[in-house]
Amino acid sequence: MLKPVICCLLMVSSLILCGQNLRMTFSAAGASANVDSVKATNLRTNLHVTLPGNDTLILAYVTGINTVSDANRKGIVFPNPFSGKTTLMAGISKAQTVSLEVYQLNGQLTARTQTAVEPGTHTFALSLSRVGVYMVCLTTDQGTEGYKIICTESTGNVDMIRYVGPAQGNLAPSFKETTIYTLGYTSGDIILYRCRGGVHTTIITDSPTESKKYEVTFVQCADPDGKNYAVVKIGTQTWMAENLAWLPAVSPSSKGSDSLKYYYVYNYEDSLVPVAKYSVNYKTFGVLYNWPAAMNKAGKKAPAKATIQAACPTGWHMPEDGEWKILEQSLGMSQTEADSINLRNSGEVGRKLKSSQNWVAEGRGSNASGFTALPGGYRNLHGGFLRMDEYALFWTATQPDTTAWYRSLYFHDHGVSRFYTLPEHGLSVRCVKD
Repeated sequence: MLKPVICCLLMVSSLILCGQNLRMTFSAAGASANVDSVKATNLRTNLHVTLPGNDTLILAYVTGINTVSDANRKGIVFPNPFSGKTTLMAGISKAQTVSLEVYQLNGQLTARTQTAVEPGTHTFALSLSRVGVYMVCLTTDQGTEGYKIICTESTGNVDMIRYVGPAQGNLAPSFKETTIYTLGYTSGDIILYRCRGGVHTTIITDSPTESKKYEVTFVQCADPDGKNYAVVKIGTQTWMAENLAWLPAVSPSSKGSDSLKYYYVYNYEDSLVPVAKYSVNYKTFGVLYNWPAAMNKAGKKAPAKATIQAACPTGWHMPEDGEWKILEQSLGMSQTEADSINLRNSGEVGRKLKSSQNWVAEGRGSNASGFTALPGGYRNLHGGFLRMDEYALFWTATQPDTTAWYRSLYFHDHGVSRFYTLPEHGLSVRCVKD
């Protein structure tokens, strides 16, 4: 009896090189039961592809082999889906040896054949012994093209490709196939996966060397206004992967205090929250907080306790100076430098924290951590906004005296600066999970 087919068939959107490619799949855990979508970005090239979370991403190795354009596709697989047996018909323009291979989505080779053919249309019979989704790769002297196929019933026989011979007449009518999602990849490239499950977003970065299945853990991270933030796990900690943007009020940069709360949006010099939220700088860089606003408390010093929620979402808190050190050391900074002040260069941690876009000149980072630090600039001590696109500055919850520790990333270097400053400044905030 035929098993029900639950996949809808769509137009092929891209082609792949088969055999060497890596196959990436995703499953959900935590606050969402499903991965709804994945945006995969190659951080070296900034090329990206977005796919449904229950589909497969093909990382196609860049090897110099030619691929075939959609307009020149040579083959058709029909029927598809199929019950154990199906047929591939391919039009070949000149005499040559063609190769046909079938792979499981984990990259394991299932069947292969090579056949010398004359110009014309040729037929191959495929027989698969197990239910599943497979990739068929047809290689000619013009390159390799791939087809995703779905076997709905086991034949109980061996996996086999058999050359049948020249086809009679023309190719079967064209039909829609399952979309294949691919992204160019060279060994050592870092892929950033932006995974969405409902209202939740989790960032994963990896430089894979083999096919794998990622378990995506979704985490609640929403501010009092209902805005949900992307998160990323780095070492043993989970951080917000974007700047805090909670904005209960907004002030022009001319107003400030070392004890009262003030909130700013870069280059916005009025006090209307809806207008400030409409600005590009708010949407890109979030909010700049003086230290009392970041701590969400009045007074020059916060109460002494291990975890201070401050302006952060429930279940999250303002990171202490020591928690920043844990982050830095997990990315390669030495203990000695983590404890020192000013610029610390060991491990090029700044480069790993900085986003791969938005920085001036050659200041962008690799974003290998997924932290995605953006150069949101700051509100100056005596008013005015400075150094957007050049600096990313983040408050900590730690006060050595009447000042507060902060971290700074600069476009001109790949380290992280650790220093303290007066609470009147307006800096960005990143929260860490309790």
